[in-house]
Amino acid sequence: MIYYYDGTLDGLFMVIFEKYKEIGNCEIKTKSNQVNFLESELIETNLAKSERVITSIRENIGEEFLANCFKVFKSIHPKKEEIIAVTTKSCLVFGNAYLGSAKKSAVLFNRIVHKFNHEVHAYKGFTRFREIQDNYLLAEITPENDVLVYITQHFLKRMPAEKFIIFDKNRQKASLCEFGKYEEVEILEMNAEDSDKEAIFKDAWRGFYEAIGIDERKNEKLMQANMPKKYWKYLPEKN
Repeated sequence: MIYYYDGTLDGLFMVIFEKYKEIGNCEIKTKSNQVNFLESELIETNLAKSERVITSIRENIGEEFLANCFKVFKSIHPKKEEIIAVTTKSCLVFGNAYLGSAKKSAVLFNRIVHKFNHEVHAYKGFTRFREIQDNYLLAEITPENDVLVYITQHFLKRMPAEKFIIFDKNRQKASLCEFGKYEEVEILEMNAEDSDKEAIFKDAWRGFYEAIGIDERKNEKLMQANMPKKYWKYLPEKN
C-alpha cells in the first residue's frame, strides 16, 4: 500500500497518526498528478492531529530527535519518509534505546543526520560572499541536501548588520537577509553583477594568492583533502 501526503513534515506526521499500525509495511510518497487510488490512499493534512504526533515525540523521545526528523526530511534520501516514520514508531514503542540499536531504520536515520550535519558544517566554513549591486552580499551554494535554513541562521548571527543573499542553485531558492531578519523566496535565475569594489578586491586577492604561491610546492591532493573540489567554483583564486 502506498500513502501519499502533501510533501510537508506536518503531512508526514499526519500519515504516522492516521496509519500508525501500517507503518513499516507501506510506502509513503509525496502526492502527484499520477496517484493511483486503486493501490494507494491520499492522506489529507490535519494540523491538530499532526501536532499531537509532535507533542508525543517531544514528551517520549525528545526535542533533539524532533530536530533530527526535520534534518532527515530536508535530506535527499529517496526513502526518508519511511525512515522517519519507522524510526519514530519504533522509538515510541521501544524507547530511545532504539536509536542506538543496529536496526536498519535507526542506522539509516543516524547516518542521514550525520551526513546532513557534515554538509551544514562544511558550508558554514566554505560559503563565500561577494558584493553585488545595491550593497548586497551574495553567496551561491550547491548543496546536496536542503541546508539553506541552517546556513542562513548561521550567517544571520555572524553578520546581523549586513544585507545578504544566500542562493541555493540546486533548488532555485534563496534567503533574502536584511539586518538580522530573512525571507525565503523562489528564484529561477540570479542575475547578479559584482560591484566595482568587489572587482578590485578580487583582482587584489588573486594577485596576492599568486605572489605567495610556490609552484614547486603546489599539492592539489592536499588542497582537495582540506577543501573538496566542489567548493572551489566560488573561490576567486581558483577561477
